Amino acid sequence: MTEIDKNDLPMLQESKKNLSSKNLSHSNLDGIDFSFGNFISTNFKEASLKNANFTSAKLDSADFTKTDLSCTNFSSAKLFKTILFQANLSEANFTESDLMGANLSAANLSNVNLSRCSLIEANLIDSDLTGANLKEAKLVGRFTREGYFSRGANLTRCILKGADLTGADCHGADIPDTDLREANLSNANLIEADLRRANLSGANLTGANLNEANLRKTILAGANFKDATLSETKLTGVDLSQAINLSPEEVTSAIIDKKTKIPDYLEIVWISDEAHECKACS
Repeated sequence: MTEIDKNDLPMLQESKKNLSSKNLSHSNLDGIDFSFGNFISTNFKEASLKNANFTSAKLDSADFTKTDLSCTNFSSAKLFKTILFQANLSEANFTESDLMGANLSAANLSNVNLSRCSLIEANLIDSDLTGANLKEAKLVGRFTREGYFSRGANLTRCILKGADLTGADCHGADIPDTDLREANLSNANLIEADLRRANLSGANLTGANLNEANLRKTILAGANFKDATLSETKLTGVDLSQAINLSPEEVTSAIIDKKTKIPDYLEIVWISDEAHECKACS
């Protein structure tokens, strides 16, 4: 770690609007105020920036590989294609920031605040988001004026235990093999999301839209489906026996098969080998 002379910190802060493409790797910059600064393509590899302030900063393509950014403030910052691989971002604040295309793979994002931020095309593979706040976060692909369709965020193998994704837009997001135990997904948009093999034990799916989502091989013990929508949701072979508040209408509209296990408060009537109806047990 390169120790920055304390007398140099004010100079760095005064120059913050013209620090693009600079090399600040391995520097100790804990607590520095870089708010509203320009750090496009700046190298922060393996630096220490604990409790730093990057509010509204321009950080497109900056490199924070293995950097300690715990408790750092990135609210309203621009982080397009920023590299945060294996960074420590525990308790950092990304409220309303733009992380489109950012690489957050294998990062520590425990207890991070990602509310109302954009994670379109972001890579979060193998990251730890235990206790994270993703309220109203945008993880979905979108059509641009040119007709280009951006991919959703990739959360493959993420740890999202106890995370809050209330109202999050996860339309088409990749979320397979993910730990979502006790997560709050109420009113989340999970249309066409890939949740294969995810662990949703105890998850709150109240009011969530799961239309055409893929939930094959998911664990759903104790998951709450109150007022969720499951039209064409792929639940073939899934164990729903311990799911809570599943309605006959939800199960009727979903794609199931004879290997799908239903709670004992519901009954399946097979009209044909593929067509079914569900009703409440009397």
